[in-house]
Amino acid sequence: MNNSLSKRTGKPVFAIIILLIIVVFGVYMETRPRIAPGQKPLTDIHNIETLQTQFNQELGKTRLILLVSPT
Repeated sequence: MNNSLSKRTGKPVFAIIILLIIVVFGVYMETRPRIAPGQKPLTDIHNIETLQTQFNQELGKTRLILLVSPT
């Protein structure tokens, strides 16, 4: 009888532990820093003039332009 009771109480405890792990992981993912310390955030550029201005401001530095298309 104790074995049967142990099996029934074990499943809810296991489910609660899994749920707690998921919640803690979710909180961590939402509160962690998005960029490295000292790094400038990425810029969303909507026109070529903005791109040209920002590109020319960093003269003498290595620059990377990443073009991403949803298709």
